[in-house]
Amino acid sequence: MEGDFPVEYVVAGKEFRARALVLGGGGILLRAHHNISLGETLTVVFRTGKRAPKVEARAIVRSRSSADGIGLEFTSMRPTDHQKILRFIHAQMDEKREDPRAPFVAQVHSQNSTFLGLSKNISVGGIFIETRESLPIGCDLELRFHLDDGDPVIIAKGEVVYVVDKLGLGVQFRGLDATDQKRIEQYVGKGIIEVAESESVVTT
Repeated sequence: MEGDFPVEYVVAGKEFRARALVLGGGGILLRAHHNISLGETLTVVFRTGKRAPKVEARAIVRSRSSADGIGLEFTSMRPTDHQKILRFIHAQMDEKREDPRAPFVAQVHSQNSTFLGLSKNISVGGIFIETRESLPIGCDLELRFHLDDGDPVIIAKGEVVYVVDKLGLGVQFRGLDATDQKRIEQYVGKGIIEVAESESVVTT
């Protein structure tokens, strides 16, 4: 998610300031002038808004260019801070959606449970299921859903790749059938609908 907010980062005990360009569950892209080496580890601290709670994380420099900025991958943070980031991203997605779609119902089957959830966010890569059910990251699922009334049901295998507490599950498709992939592409192409991106798992 594109962002523009201040970020403080500490390298070898020295503090620097930058602006965020892009924020994701697995990392952040900074507009920074400090000459920092690839592979350098640092601490970043930021708020996504003036009244937003503070987030702190350890990170490693994965990319660097004068045009694109400094790309950091989060290596560790408190689970509560990771949830703050994911909630911010999903709130921004809802605000930026220009052509809201009515959510469709997805039936979710895991090894230990079966439940229904709603979804408005889908791509050929994955789907975000709105539910208060809690499943662990890495859990294998089978999903069944209709994109439009009267359409054949899509049956897809998937894996939970991130969880937003009390909001839902980010699921990455595994081996999606080519026909179903085409149907999802066409569905997304009908209007602007946000993509449920797979987020990197953050260790603690």
